Amino acid sequence: MTRESLCTLLEMVFDRIGSAVDDRELVRAARGGDEDAFADLVRRHSGGLHRSVARVVLDDAEAWDVVQMAFLRAWQRLDRYNPRWSFATWLYRIGANLAIDLVRSRASRQKAHQAGGEHQLRIVGGSQQAPPDRLGHDEVDGILRELVEDLTPQQRTVFVLREVEGLETAEVAEILGCSVATVRNHVFQARKTLRREVEHRFPEYVPEGHRGGHEL
Repeated sequence: MTRESLCTLLEMVFDRIGSAVDDRELVRAARGGDEDAFADLVRRHSGGLHRSVARVVLDDAEAWDVVQMAFLRAWQRLDRYNPRWSFATWLYRIGANLAIDLVRSRASRQKAHQAGGEHQLRIVGGSQQAPPDRLGHDEVDGILRELVEDLTPQQRTVFVLREVEGLETAEVAEILGCSVATVRNHVFQARKTLRREVEHRFPEYVPEGHRGGHEL
């Protein structure tokens, strides 16, 4: 197996631990002026970063702009990178802050028209069950794009990282520079808001046992 195919496989299965070791070696080389080493980091992480950012900013083109800026800042601040963190965690922190800033600065939410990637949500009381069979995947994506606009930028970012990307609570806290309790509170409030809006706008898609404002 070639180095390139191995890197692709690692990215596909989200083997963050194994790739983190190689990332640190690449960062050390990039700090020494090796632009090819940094290019390897860009190839390895640009897809995953874009996927996460797109789910926050809800615009594919703007998400790529954020990704580009995130890598530019990472390159400029390599001397600030602490190897006790994985490079991915450090990079996602930069990207998350940029995404939050973008959402806050928008003059109108109506610019949000396209979300990137696939979504796997648990929005009804933390339930992991799939949506009803009558709700198609495209419909789920469309509903999600509409509903997440009701979340604050922080709630949206935390929800994407924790519930969609599946990162551990502690890792999300490290990425965003906040406490574990803050992450849990944002997730709780996001679920509460999403559930309320689903029940209000799309009651036909809420399982009968979860209707009526039960506690999350």
